[in-house]
Amino acid sequence: MKNCIYILVILLTFSCQRKEGEPSLEQQLLQLNERGFFNGAIIVTENDSIILSKGFGFANFESKIPFETNTSMDTGSITKTFTALAMLMLADSTQIDLNTPVNEFIRDFPYESITIRHLLEQTSGIASEDVVFEQAEKGIPLTNETFLDFLLNEKPKLEFEPGSQFMYNGTNHRLLAMIIEEISKASYEAFINAKIAQPLGLENWFLRSARLDSLPKDRAIGYTVKEGEYHPFDSDDFEGFYGDCNLFFSTEDLSKWSRSFLSNSLYPGDKLTTALKSKGSASDFNLLHWYNLDSQKRYHFTGDWKGFYTMVYFDADKKRTITHLTNTNTPHWLRPAIVRNINLYLDDTGISDWEAPEPTKLSNEEIVGSYLLKGNQNARIIEDDGLKIDINDRSVRLFKLSSNFYYAPGIDQWIWFSKDENARLNIHCSSIYELIRGFKIVANNINNTMEDL
Repeated sequence: MKNCIYILVILLTFSCQRKEGEPSLEQQLLQLNERGFFNGAIIVTENDSIILSKGFGFANFESKIPFETNTSMDTGSITKTFTALAMLMLADSTQIDLNTPVNEFIRDFPYESITIRHLLEQTSGIASEDVVFEQAEKGIPLTNETFLDFLLNEKPKLEFEPGSQFMYNGTNHRLLAMIIEEISKASYEAFINAKIAQPLGLENWFLRSARLDSLPKDRAIGYTVKEGEYHPFDSDDFEGFYGDCNLFFSTEDLSKWSRSFLSNSLYPGDKLTTALKSKGSASDFNLLHWYNLDSQKRYHFTGDWKGFYTMVYFDADKKRTITHLTNTNTPHWLRPAIVRNINLYLDDTGISDWEAPEPTKLSNEEIVGSYLLKGNQNARIIEDDGLKIDINDRSVRLFKLSSNFYYAPGIDQWIWFSKDENARLNIHCSSIYELIRGFKIVANNINNTMEDL
């Protein structure tokens, strides 16, 4: 009862600090839901007090099952953060050096120079997993052994020297899951349950089985929206692999997960601090597979698969967490904007950019070039077997999401382009922390000014 009164006082105090007439967080998310942009659940906490905990819309539109905070959903790559912590916990308890070669744990592994650390950092250089998916036999479940057999039998050439570059590849964390099983002599699922799920009281999680029809009927179904109508865009059938994905969680589960990094309830504080600071030179990932995009103690990671999108964010200094799960293919522009705008609201510095950008069709030739960004930053778009962006001393491949919308993994930037009334090409670089605008530099153009951005 005391806890309930305390939370109520916090909420009332917080509400009184808002500007008169300003919509609450719940009202703003309800407006997004009514516009067809946000369908799912969200939990926001600060100092371990709940500021917002609410579901919006449906987990299953056909059956009209509401999306609640305890609804389980395919959370995609969020699984990697669990695998990474499990690996570090196990390495500590068994005194295994992260620089130990993988072939000490996986028999006949053909790459002697790849270590556990390389897998954790996504710098192993292992060949793309795409070949395995392309060669998959219809109706036969894909397992971790399927991907391992490909490496053992085909021995594909490494993409680069291990440790020299970053390349996002799910096979890295599938191999980590197999190493966890080899060292612990327990299944991956049992290890996650004993060392993470039970201590945190996660109640809605599970490791999916290969067949979709065996999953719980009240779990969230994935959808995409076309012309205002919802169409199934669900998880794939016959997925029996794990370590990189395929753990299902609820918003409540992942909120507890994020708060565990603030309370040090799973991993000793000094070791956790070291792991969170361990950002490599090739990306903004740390060993625990969380993004850390600036010098502050703010971390996040996402899961993006089919119609599902998951965000887990925690700020160690402000003791704040933001967790949201959605199942209707959340618009790309909105994905970083939710956390960014919630933080603006909580810090009482305003709300902005809830408006969707206008679609613009552009060719690679139009996009390639140098850009001046606000704050006198420079960026360059180049074409090299696809588009890349050079920004902040990093060169990152851009993955095309739509006609003018791109994603840059490794720096977690959502990038799109637009044209203003002077036909000037503008660039928008969006992260959960800020939305930076700029324009393409054209020689001898009088519009090369930042004044109107």
